[in-house]
Amino acid sequence: MVANETTYPTQHERDSREPDTGESHFSTTQHDGNYAPGNPTPTAYGLVSAVYDALMAAVPHDAWLRRIETECARRAKTPRSVLDVACGTGIVSELLVHHGYYPVVGIDLSAPMIRIARTKADAHNLAEKITYHVQDAATMDLDAARFDLAVSLFDSLNYIIDPNDLSKAFVRIAHHLNPGAVLAFDVNSLYALSHDLFTQTGASGPLSHVWKSHWDRESRTCRVEMDFTLTGEKTGEPRQFHETHVQRAYTITELREMLEAAGFVNISVYGNYGERTPGPKSDRLFFACEMRG
Repeated sequence: MVANETTYPTQHERDSREPDTGESHFSTTQHDGNYAPGNPTPTAYGLVSAVYDALMAAVPHDAWLRRIETECARRAKTPRSVLDVACGTGIVSELLVHHGYYPVVGIDLSAPMIRIARTKADAHNLAEKITYHVQDAATMDLDAARFDLAVSLFDSLNYIIDPNDLSKAFVRIAHHLNPGAVLAFDVNSLYALSHDLFTQTGASGPLSHVWKSHWDRESRTCRVEMDFTLTGEKTGEPRQFHETHVQRAYTITELREMLEAAGFVNISVYGNYGERTPGPKSDRLFFACEMRG
């Protein structure tokens, strides 16, 4: 089925059936000001949502998308419609439109992120080309919509820390792809999560952060305690908040088996969005595969 034959829910339809859960596809806890270690209060990806684009400013999304396009061309694929899984505030979704893809549909479990994504799409006159939904990748249901390409960038799938849920997410993605469609995604490697690469400090405009990572070998999870300071542009007053992010490391073998079980074939894996197979110190793994025809 080609893109213009697919029926997508209208804004009213999607709003009427999407609960404003405030949940995130990330495994996080968030604290505003009065953070007490050991006594977290689970909440939305809320405060960071408002500054997420500034935090991601240095991420080479466009280069990653060009690498995906190279992979599609190598496979003689010319996708038009795209599903953006764990789309966040719509950075990649909007970039896809600027690269000529249409329609683009983004899903994310974080209601604050989706609200920002929709606001941006309206402001940038892209609301007719991008549709956003608050949905969990593991239970995603977009009715009869089918796509030529699905992407999930910037290690979003590492945040699905239950392997059963990740397997279900691949099944749901496969359900919404046309035969022969391409799935492209990246994950943080076992090396990256286990070697303290996420203990870091930095600043971007009014936002500064201090992160400390903690690796659990038994569960293969990396917990990152994130402290943020946001300085008011007008008042100059700092506002501090804290989030805890948890990612799980998956091996290449595990991911291959999940993809194959979901119906994907021609699975390729590269290190750091390059052209070579991953090395022992590759910190990011780039996967590309196709939906069985």
